[in-house]
Amino acid sequence: MFGVPVNANIVYVSLIQTGCCKSEFDSTYPIHLNGIISQNEYRESIENINRATSSKKGIIICGILSTLCIIGGIVLFIVGIVTLKNSRSVGFSALFGVGIGVFILGAIIMPIGCCIIQIKRSTRIREAISKESMKYSTRSPTPCSWRLSVERINHSAYHNRRHATLLYQLAIEIGNSVPGGYPSAPHRSNQVGPQPSSSFFPSNPNNYPPPPYNQSSEGFCFQCGSPRQNPNSRFCSSCGQPFNKY
Repeated sequence: MFGVPVNANIVYVSLIQTGCCKSEFDSTYPIHLNGIISQNEYRESIENINRATSSKKGIIICGILSTLCIIGGIVLFIVGIVTLKNSRSVGFSALFGVGIGVFILGAIIMPIGCCIIQIKRSTRIREAISKESMKYSTRSPTPCSWRLSVERINHSAYHNRRHATLLYQLAIEIGNSVPGGYPSAPHRSNQVGPQPSSSFFPSNPNNYPPPPYNQSSEGFCFQCGSPRQNPNSRFCSSCGQPFNKY
C-alpha cells in the first residue's frame, strides 16, 4: 500500500503486517515511479529493506527468557513455601525470596527487551534505506532519495484516555525540486531603456540646448548658449559676452 500526498514529488510506502510479530514494506510497485525506477529494482530494494525490518528472532528470544523466568520464579516460590512449611520454621526461606525476584525479572524482561529491539530495528531500517537511497540519488535524468518517515498517531480510548502509536513509512522523494518555492532568477536583457528627457527637468532655466552639429557656432553665445538675435550685434543680449572673443 502506498500513497501520494499533496506534494506529488513524494511517494509514501506503508509498513504492513504480514504475520505474527512480522511487518514489511509493501512491495507493490507505485505507478508514480514509472520511468524512474524499474519494477525489478524497486522490488530488490524493498526486499533488502525488509530484511532489516525483521525482528522476529529477538522477540522470540525475549519471550523465551521471560517465560522461563516467570515459570522458574513460580516454581521457586512454591518450593520455598513447601520447604518452609515442612521445616516448620518461622524464618524466611531463601528459595521464597529468590522465586519472587526471578518472577519479577521475567515480568520486566519482555517490555524492556521489546523497547531495545524497537530501537535497534529503527536503526537497521534507516541504515538499509540510506544504502538503497545512494543508488538512486545520483541517477540521471531524474534522481530520487529514500528516507524513513515516522509519524506519531494519537488514538482516543475510554474515559478520555489516549494512546499513541508510531506509523513507519518509506518516503521516496522524486527529483531535486527547489525547496521553499524560490522564484527563478529574472531574465536579464542587454537592451537599454529610453532615458528620461532632460528638457522636462532643466538644471538651469536660462540654458538652451546646444546648436546642431551642422549649424554654425557663430549664431550662439559661447558663454550662455543664447541665440544671436542680430547677426550684426557684437555682444550677447543675455550675458554681454562678445561673440568674437573665441
